[in-house]
Amino acid sequence: MDDHVVAEDMDTIVDRIMRSHWAVFHLHFVDFMAAHLSDCCAVFDGDLHEMLVFTIVAQRYLRDRVAEGDSQTSTGSERRSLSASRIAAQTGMPRETVRRKLAALQARGWVERTDRAEWRMAVSNGRAAVALTLADFTRREMRRVIKLGRALKPLV
Repeated sequence: MDDHVVAEDMDTIVDRIMRSHWAVFHLHFVDFMAAHLSDCCAVFDGDLHEMLVFTIVAQRYLRDRVAEGDSQTSTGSERRSLSASRIAAQTGMPRETVRRKLAALQARGWVERTDRAEWRMAVSNGRAAVALTLADFTRREMRRVIKLGRALKPLV
């Protein structure tokens, strides 16, 4: 499908929601965000900066996984890593703060440092080491996203 058509359709939908369903949209979205951020606070002991750094590293890992095919375990392709400087630029956090957050995540066993002083998800037996730790959180995330999608479907 043409990107221009998709953008045009998206703009039409957004305009309609803004005109007719603004409060309903925001109610469902704020409900979603409040539950998600509260859950994240619990998982990350209130440290949302640590959560954000982890999210950026996880995003890179997941993009690689999706590119190689969505499966429960990796096929062993080389995982790309990120520098603390790149994460700092993406998040707007000071580089030293990012480094401290990465060290904390490394202590949890969730990320690892490469030989090139970059960072990536820690993987064990072809699977992100954090997968078992966050399995219940991931299930709650999925339920929240599905609930949000169902609530917003009539508006789209």
